[in-house]
Amino acid sequence: MLNYHQHTTRNCKEVVTIKKRVFGFDIDGVLTADDNGTDNIWLTKASEYFKLPVIKQSFYIEEALGVSEQQADLFFQKVVRSIITNVTIRPYCVQVLNELSEIEAEIHLITARDEKFRDLTENWLAKHKVPYDTLHMSPGSGQKYSKGAKCVELGVEFFVDDNLENCIDVTNHGVHVVLFEASHNKGRKTNITRVSDWLDIKDQIHSILRSSSHIAR
Repeated sequence: MLNYHQHTTRNCKEVVTIKKRVFGFDIDGVLTADDNGTDNIWLTKASEYFKLPVIKQSFYIEEALGVSEQQADLFFQKVVRSIITNVTIRPYCVQVLNELSEIEAEIHLITARDEKFRDLTENWLAKHKVPYDTLHMSPGSGQKYSKGAKCVELGVEFFVDDNLENCIDVTNHGVHVVLFEASHNKGRKTNITRVSDWLDIKDQIHSILRSSSHIAR
């Protein structure tokens, strides 16, 4: 069971105070079990589709396989709905989110998925009984989408993402962030705290709570 008190923690170079019980989580790679730290389901499917080996572990298929953006877009159009529908959920994800709900914390899901996949995403969340308050998606059509700005807009104080660039953006907006380990961020240098599963995320929250109890004394 989680407990929640006001606390202060250090995120990279600045101190962030968390006191409103507002949490944010990415979906792909955080809620979904699409990357085990070595292999990524999107790259595996793309490698099979193009009959090409993965030449570089990357968040972007065009970099990983050496294909064009147009080819990568065509691949996505053919497989994205199937993957979104059938991808499994990470162990302990629902348990930790339920514990946050029990302390009346706000849970905001902030994903780079295009808004046109909202129905598929909501169905997947309902299928796995994921508790959340709001779901925020990319507007699409090439519009810029900053997860850091979205966190500030929502008052998010603790955020988890697997994309290092997103984590940097979020922390630059003054939000405490942790990086979920994935094949595409493995070995990349960063001061941002890494987690490898949802029990690690729970430990991060408990660690912050323990720190708060010392500060309160």
